[in-house]
Amino acid sequence: MTDRVSPPPHSLLLGLVLLTLAVRLAAILWLRTYLGDAGAYEHDPIARSLVAGEGFRYAFFSDTPELSGHQAPAVPMLLAVGYALFGVATPMAKLFVQVVLAGLVSLGAGALGVVAWHWWGRRAMVAAMLCFALYPAFVYMPTRIQAVNWALAFLLLYFAGVVALREGRGTPRLAMLTGLVAGLGVLGEPILAAPFGLCWLWLAWRERAAWRLPALVAGVAALSVAPWLVRNAVVLGKAGFVKSSFWYVAWQGNHPGATGTDKLAVASDVSAALAWRLAGGPETERLLDEARRQAVSVDIAITAADSAALRALPDEKARMGWFGDRLRRELRGDPSSYLRVVSKRAAMLVWFDPTNPRSFVFAYRVPYLLLAMLGVFGLVALARDATQPAGWALWWYAVGGLLVVHSLVITSARFRLPIEALLILPTAFLLSRLRVWRTTP
Repeated sequence: MTDRVSPPPHSLLLGLVLLTLAVRLAAILWLRTYLGDAGAYEHDPIARSLVAGEGFRYAFFSDTPELSGHQAPAVPMLLAVGYALFGVATPMAKLFVQVVLAGLVSLGAGALGVVAWHWWGRRAMVAAMLCFALYPAFVYMPTRIQAVNWALAFLLLYFAGVVALREGRGTPRLAMLTGLVAGLGVLGEPILAAPFGLCWLWLAWRERAAWRLPALVAGVAALSVAPWLVRNAVVLGKAGFVKSSFWYVAWQGNHPGATGTDKLAVASDVSAALAWRLAGGPETERLLDEARRQAVSVDIAITAADSAALRALPDEKARMGWFGDRLRRELRGDPSSYLRVVSKRAAMLVWFDPTNPRSFVFAYRVPYLLLAMLGVFGLVALARDATQPAGWALWWYAVGGLLVVHSLVITSARFRLPIEALLILPTAFLLSRLRVWRTTP
């Protein structure tokens, strides 16, 4: 029981964090995705514009880049720092960003380990952090300059902060730090507002007699996000939430011909070449890049006339409004199509995304199936354990927030990774108890 109130041994925790980081650095140097686009995609033109001193600009159905809110600011700004330090689009600049993202993810692993320590002890902490350190999808993540790295890291840091506040280990300083983590996390991936908000509501209700700490979390989070919201309201004329692209993304995921993601299903010859592929490494990465180039976006539903109409609109705000109007009109014509695509997305979130080539690879499929199986057994074991920690209910709020948002709006294989990270907790509980159960008469 003392494990739950005493801090974890710093040397062990640091060693596991460094192991997590070392594995990711090895993957980055082995796959060398920094020699290509490294998955920067929309972040790249925005970072180029920032370095050129032209502001946060992106060309969304426009002939020239314009002041934009198309992406959340954190990752493009981080990439811009890399470009400013090491040259625009150079391999060293991309490598710099990948190393920073690997460090953030490793800190998130440490936060996960601290939660496991306080809930179930040393063995659970080691199990959780080793699972995280070696899980192939998490090892691969920092080789891509994508917001999921930011989202996963800040989700775990926030989760650990709320757990500490709920279990009596909180201070005003920790509450402010947790609020800052929430704000920074949302500035990298606004979808985090759903699990963050649900977890905060749970904390506020449970700690209503000591309301100052939840109030500090909310206040600092709001102050952290406010400058970007003000910027969007002033520059874009739209008081939206972090990203202006909601209606475009919602249309991609939910129009009557949608797959539930932003792409059509992978061609059968591509899936056959990748499915259950045993070998990882640069050759598999080459095949995955080739498969991505062959991917077909759901945007093919936008006709030449639609594109011309979009380009005739004066700004990004108007174009986003065009997608909102179109989606509402299409769904009114066939309301049942939305229910079908929501159910399809919910199935993808527990199984696999048929539109993403990376979800066909053996090194992703088999570890996920194993983690899901162990996680479910762990959840059953926790439900039967009368001594489970008081804060365990928080897990359901975090996972539920992610599941609901991605089921209702849009999903992709990478969007499930934060859920997979949280699945490590019941898995670690199960693994930490196996020895106990084996010796119990």
